[in-house]
Amino acid sequence: MNELPFTIMPFATAHTIDAVVIGIYLLVSFGLGAFASRLLNTGEGEEGYYLAGRKIPGWVNGISYAVTAMNADVAPLYCGLTAVIGLPIAWYYLSRFTFAWMLVALLFAVRWRSMGIHTGPEFYSIRFGGHGAKFVRVYSALFAIAINMVPWLGAGLLGTHKILGPVFGIESKFTTLALVLPLLVAYVWISGFAGVVFTDVLQSAVIVLASVILLGTVLFNHGGPVGLAEELVAAHPAEHEQIMSIFPVPGHAVLGPLVVLAWFIVPTIGRGGSVDLDGQRLFSARTPREAAKVPIWAAGALYLMLLLLTLPVLGLLASRPELYHASPSVREETYGMLLDEHLPVGVLGIALAALLASVMSTIDSHMNYGAQTFVNDVLRQILPKSKWLDPESSSCVWIGRLAMLGILACGVGVMLAADSLFRIATIIAGMFASSAAFFWAQWWWWRVNFLSWVAAMVCGPFVYFGLGWLLPHNEWWAAQIAVSPANADTMAMLQAVISIGLTTVVWFTVALVTAPESEATLRNFYRRARPLGLWGPIRKSVLAEEGNLSPVPRLLLAGTLIGVVGAVWIASAVLGLSQLAVGRYVNAIVLVMFSLVGAAVFLPLFRWHIKRMEDSQFAAPAKAMD
Repeated sequence: MNELPFTIMPFATAHTIDAVVIGIYLLVSFGLGAFASRLLNTGEGEEGYYLAGRKIPGWVNGISYAVTAMNADVAPLYCGLTAVIGLPIAWYYLSRFTFAWMLVALLFAVRWRSMGIHTGPEFYSIRFGGHGAKFVRVYSALFAIAINMVPWLGAGLLGTHKILGPVFGIESKFTTLALVLPLLVAYVWISGFAGVVFTDVLQSAVIVLASVILLGTVLFNHGGPVGLAEELVAAHPAEHEQIMSIFPVPGHAVLGPLVVLAWFIVPTIGRGGSVDLDGQRLFSARTPREAAKVPIWAAGALYLMLLLLTLPVLGLLASRPELYHASPSVREETYGMLLDEHLPVGVLGIALAALLASVMSTIDSHMNYGAQTFVNDVLRQILPKSKWLDPESSSCVWIGRLAMLGILACGVGVMLAADSLFRIATIIAGMFASSAAFFWAQWWWWRVNFLSWVAAMVCGPFVYFGLGWLLPHNEWWAAQIAVSPANADTMAMLQAVISIGLTTVVWFTVALVTAPESEATLRNFYRRARPLGLWGPIRKSVLAEEGNLSPVPRLLLAGTLIGVVGAVWIASAVLGLSQLAVGRYVNAIVLVMFSLVGAAVFLPLFRWHIKRMEDSQFAAPAKAMD
C-alpha cells in the first residue's frame, strides 16, 4: 500500500490552517450570499425576496435542492451504512429518490410553476373551497414549520457544533452559534432566497472538492482501483463479492432487496403532489420548463456528492475488516476515521468546510422558506386586510425577516435541548407519511374533498400507532423484529407500507360517500392547475361554459414511462461509476454505455413530454407568465 509523503505538522499549526480555511469559506459564503440579489436584480417586494423574482435557472435550483438534502447526519449515516453494506449502498439512495424525483419533473413541476402560487400550502386555497380551504392552508403551514423545519434547523445547528467542537476544542454550543449564525443570518437577511441558492452552489462545489481529495487519497494509498479491490478480497475472503456487488445482496442483514423495495415504495408514493422546500425551487424557476429541470439536476448533483462521499469508505473496509460487522454506534464513526487516516494534515479544513457547507445549506433554506410560509399562509390568512402584509410592500419583507428570527430561535431551542426532540419529530413525520397517497389523489381525482383530507390526516396517526401496537403481538412479526436491529428496521418499513394501504382505503371511501367540492371551486382549480388524471366531469363542465378546450394528451402514463427511462439512465451511471472505483472495468464500461444510451433516449423524450405539458396548460395569472 502506497503512502503519500505528507509532512507531519504540529497539531496547533495544522488546526490553525484548518481554521483559516473555514474562515475563508464563511467569508466567501457571506460575500456571495449578500450580493446575490443584486447580481440577479430580483426586485423589491415579497416575490423578489422569497422567490428571487422567479429568475433562477433550473440547474441552480436543482443543485441548491440537492445540497439542502445533505444535512449534518448524512456523512456519518451514509458512510456508516457503506461500511456494513459496501457498493450496494447506492441502492439506498437510488431507491429513495430516483423515480420519485422523475415523477416530480415529468408530472408535477410544470403544473406547480404555471399556477403562479408562492408556497405549497397556498395550493389548498385553490383546491378546496370555503373555510375548509383556509383551515387546511394554515394547518399545513404550521405543521410544516413545527415538524419539518424547526427540528431540522435544530439538527443542523447541533451538527455544526459536532463538526467544529471536537476539532477546535469548542465545548459551548453558544460559542458555535456565535461563530456561525451572524454571517449566515446576515446574507439570508439581506438577499433572501437569491442568497440561499447562490451560496448553495458554492457549498456544493466545496463538498465535491473535499470528497474528490479524500477519494483520490484513498485510491492512492491502496494502489488504485485494482489495488483496492485486491485488498478487499484479502481482507474479506468470504464477503468481498457482497461488498463489491452491483445489486443488493439477498439475505443481507442491513440492505437486502426487500428493504430496497420498501425504500422505493414509501418515499415515492405521494411525491410531487405536495411540496415544501422543493416547491420554492419550482416556484422560483424562470419558466415551467426550467422548473421541470430542477429535479433532474437535483438527482445528478445529489448522487455525485453521495457517490464521492461513500466510495472512500472502501479503503477503511480494506484496512479495518471488522467494520463490516460493526454495530450502529461504531459504524457512525466511520467518516471521522476516514478523515483521520487519509487526509493530509492541514487539509482537514477543506473537509470540515464541506461538512459545514452541508449543514449551512439546510439551515439557510429552512430559515427562508419557513419565514415565507409563516407570512404567506398563516399571518396573511389570519389578518387578510393588513396593509403591513401587502406582498408588494417593504413592510411585508421586514415582517418575514422577523419571522425568520423567530423560527431560528425555535431551532436554537431544539439544538440546546436534547436529541429526544429529534426522535419525537421523526415519529410525527413518520405517522403522517401514512397519508402520502392522498397527495397524488388531490391532483388526479376530482372527488377528493376537505372531508377526505381530514380523514387522511386523522386516520394516518391512528393507523401508524395502531399497527405499532398490534403487529408486535403477532408471533411471526415479533420473531422477525427480534432477529436483529437491521431486521427490526425492515419490519418498520413494511409497517409503513401497510399503513399507507390502510389509510388510503379510509380516505378513498370518505371521498366516495361524501359530496365533492363545489363545482365552481373545481372548475376554478381545473382552469388554474390543469390537473392530470380523473377530471372528466369537470372538464366537460368547463368545456360547456367556455366552448373551447385544447385536447388533453395522455400525459400521466407517458410521463410515468419516461420517468422509468430516466431512473434507469441515472441508476446505471451511478452503478457504473461505483464499479469503476474497484477496478471492475468491464462492468463499469457496460453500465456507463447503457447509461449513455439511456440518456440519449431520455433527453429528447423529456423535452417532448414537457412541451406537451406546457401546451396543455391554460394561461396562468399574469404575474406568473414568462
